[in-house]
Amino acid sequence: MVTFLLLMGLAINGRALAYDFVYWDRGATGYVSALYGAELSEKPLILYFHIQGSEWCEKMNNTYLATERAEGFLMEMYKVEVDPDRGEDELALSSQYGITRYPAFLVSVPAFKTEPQRIHPFSKDQEMSVDDFLQALKSKIAHIYSKKAYTSFEKKAYEEALKYYQSALVFDPKNIYAYYALGMVHEKIGTEKKKLESLLDAEINFLKALEIDPNHKESKAAVKSVQKNIKILRQKQSPSDSIFLTDRETTEGNREAYRKAKKK
Repeated sequence: MVTFLLLMGLAINGRALAYDFVYWDRGATGYVSALYGAELSEKPLILYFHIQGSEWCEKMNNTYLATERAEGFLMEMYKVEVDPDRGEDELALSSQYGITRYPAFLVSVPAFKTEPQRIHPFSKDQEMSVDDFLQALKSKIAHIYSKKAYTSFEKKAYEEALKYYQSALVFDPKNIYAYYALGMVHEKIGTEKKKLESLLDAEINFLKALEIDPNHKESKAAVKSVQKNIKILRQKQSPSDSIFLTDRETTEGNREAYRKAKKK
């Protein structure tokens, strides 16, 4: 019976069972450990500041963080819950991040020295669904990685740019901009190095962006441009150069998907 009550989160003495933060690091000590891991791995760091007895914090805990979808998405991230009433070090950490109102849910990628971004899913006037909250989190994380990728692209560190755009897609698999930008990097590599394989990769990513949004203007223009460059480069290659690409030419299937998308 006790197990059943725990699983269902039923009320005890008129109050909902508290979210227990099982998979989170805790307090100032946990913060030091999580920060080190996030910096080393270039992964996101979630900081959640909350206090006991707050109706808004309980709402955040039980309505959002305790859901299976939220726990699943946050599982592989470094995350720390901090209650400033727990001790002087926790209070100092709250002050360090300028926290004056609770709850405060922050996300950053410490390895990139980015400013933490705050996500607040509800106020007196409006309230996000759990899915909207998670999508806002995904979008912010993808933006951080995309910004880092663009900086690498400007420095002509193309392989690094590819890595960070791919990281953006790990956290937000339907991010149109990340697919489009990934395509642009592949196209840049293919054009500069006369590398047909990279141009085909560019085409694939532009088409993936169009699968998500068939009206994405930048991807529509880009796919036409890269297909023109593919045709030109193919004509310049010798037969022996193109033999190993026969499997890659199944991108014709992606072109068919694009043609179908245009008809929608």
